[in-house]
Amino acid sequence: MIDSTLGEHRPQAPLATTPFHRYTLPDGTVWTEFHRTEAGYLLRFPGLADFHVSSDGRAVFAFPVPGVDPFTIEHLAINQVQPLALSRQGKPAFHGSAIAVPGGAIAFLGMSGMGKSTLAAFFARAGHGFLTDDGLLVEETLHGPFALPNHPSIRLWEDSLENLLDADAPRGAPVSYTSKIRLLASDSLPYCDTPQRLLAAYVMESGDTPAPKIAPLVGMNRVMGWLHHAFLLDIEDRDLLARHFDWTHRISSAVPTFSLDYPREFSRLPDVRAALLAYGNQLDT
Repeated sequence: MIDSTLGEHRPQAPLATTPFHRYTLPDGTVWTEFHRTEAGYLLRFPGLADFHVSSDGRAVFAFPVPGVDPFTIEHLAINQVQPLALSRQGKPAFHGSAIAVPGGAIAFLGMSGMGKSTLAAFFARAGHGFLTDDGLLVEETLHGPFALPNHPSIRLWEDSLENLLDADAPRGAPVSYTSKIRLLASDSLPYCDTPQRLLAAYVMESGDTPAPKIAPLVGMNRVMGWLHHAFLLDIEDRDLLARHFDWTHRISSAVPTFSLDYPREFSRLPDVRAALLAYGNQLDT
């Protein structure tokens, strides 16, 4: 559990500390700065908000920059800060989407821009309820790893929306830092609100292939497929790193994991779904 508190709007004052880590966008823009504080951590999203996270990851305090709307803060909290805070608690969180299939769920692991949300929306339109379009939360149980439901919305670029959903699909409030459109769960975009046993995971590749291609990942390639897409709050904490590797190794060992490559063309998505479902049927036999 995370106790989240929204504080007053305030400007981002210069910090005396140097960030020990940064997330940067492909164009080099700093997206997140990671600072240590006496009480834990400060996550700065320049021009948007500061989030103070307790040392155990159980409390988060948000301080928006003046003029930033509450929907943007909620979006940052759910999709960025919460998975990082959970990692500090020793709970696995990954950059991934997940959809329900007969018997459980399958996940698509990939960084921003790899098409996770597009796949989640396409499968949902075909009747497979989505659990999350990013921020994949995993719970280890006696029956194996389970994918947990996250926020009931999917974020899509305009071209994905035009090709996958009706123009009148319910939308969430816009978020200031992205032109992605947030689509709310609906009859045409069903949401799965119960944990599902994680049957398989697919690490998304570049799209430089003429047809859908699925290949098993084994050994360290399998572990690294998960590690590369994991949220981790403190990359310098040796104890956290050890626990992080342990849980990732357990999950990757318990969940069949594959690489997935396919042409990034909307017309080919039915082929991708058919290939994935056929491959899943082979695993069940």
